[in-house]
Amino acid sequence: MTKIYFDVCCYNRPFDDLAQVKVRLETEAILSAFNKTCDNNAFLIYSSPAVDFEISQIKDSNKKNLVQAFLSSVKAHHLDFDNEISLKAKELELHNIKYMDALHIAFCVFHGIDYMLTTDKILLNLVSRTDLAVKVLNPIEFVMEVLQ
Repeated sequence: MTKIYFDVCCYNRPFDDLAQVKVRLETEAILSAFNKTCDNNAFLIYSSPAVDFEISQIKDSNKKNLVQAFLSSVKAHHLDFDNEISLKAKELELHNIKYMDALHIAFCVFHGIDYMLTTDKILLNLVSRTDLAVKVLNPIEFVMEVLQ
């Protein structure tokens, strides 16, 4: 079974300005992946304490509530934290990856996640230069590559 991890920007995306074509397409891709999981259990979705922490930091309380409700509706399997995850995140920071992004990737690597999805263009560019045990993709790329 394919394991997928969505970073927080993916949980936020449906609540961003959908008038922008890129945002709307990414939202549709994210929802397609979630629906595919619900429809036929083709994927398992995972989350982590890093996701919970980042969502707790959303300043707009209305958006925070919407994002938390969205995450709850997904019924993601929650990953456990381990000191090795922190060490891997610090290693990834050496590639100019911000700590929270590195932490998401470290959770994925440590727990054998197949795909991490993000809409963060800077992160996608940085990870393209690294050799990771998890494939990091934009949700649109994921739909084109995996759901087709």
